[in-house]
Amino acid sequence: MKALFVKNINMEGPGTLEPLFERKGVKTETINAFRNETVNNIDSYDFIVILGGPMGVYEANKYPFLNYEFKLVEDAINKGKKVVGICLGSQIIAHVLGSKVYKGEMGKEIGWFELFPQNEFEFIFHDKIEVFQWHGDTFSLPEGAVKLASTPLYPNQAFRYGSAVGLQFHIEVTQKDIENWIEAYEEEVKKENLSRKEILGNKQKRWEMLKVYSSVFVEFLFKI
Repeated sequence: MKALFVKNINMEGPGTLEPLFERKGVKTETINAFRNETVNNIDSYDFIVILGGPMGVYEANKYPFLNYEFKLVEDAINKGKKVVGICLGSQIIAHVLGSKVYKGEMGKEIGWFELFPQNEFEFIFHDKIEVFQWHGDTFSLPEGAVKLASTPLYPNQAFRYGSAVGLQFHIEVTQKDIENWIEAYEEEVKKENLSRKEILGNKQKRWEMLKVYSSVFVEFLFKI
């Protein structure tokens, strides 16, 4: 089995997902879509994972590589591939399925937030969990999709459409990843009146549990 990870910016990578896939015997490959890297044929891939990025799906004129990803996701869904979208990736899946993606009216979610599982996610997570968020955009639930999770601010946090799953939150990140993001997105952090400590939180257990949730999520992907 093979998995393709698609990056929209250098610093937002597969994180904990890559080693989890590899432990399951899945060969992984990563392309940098923002550098116009593409694959000619997706038939050899079982999983297509679209990662995050600071751009919006409505900025395809500014970031033309997004058009490639729209087509990639559409083809993968039509061929019954397992498609995963993380943050921007979830918005791309929603967009391809005809949903509206827009700037959230309740402001940005940056840091740790309680996530309330629904439907199939209730069976794997059982109760509310804490996940890491960094987004300002949101989306309407695609027609025919099953909602999998919500937060008080934004009700559409996760969904499944056939074998495609979108996660608005970041289940793949490590503390080191977020330390790098805080440095790279310094202006955004200042604009939101947030501190490094507020974003990272002060509980190491959160990071340990996020790895567990990532592992549980990968197991879920193999069963859908």
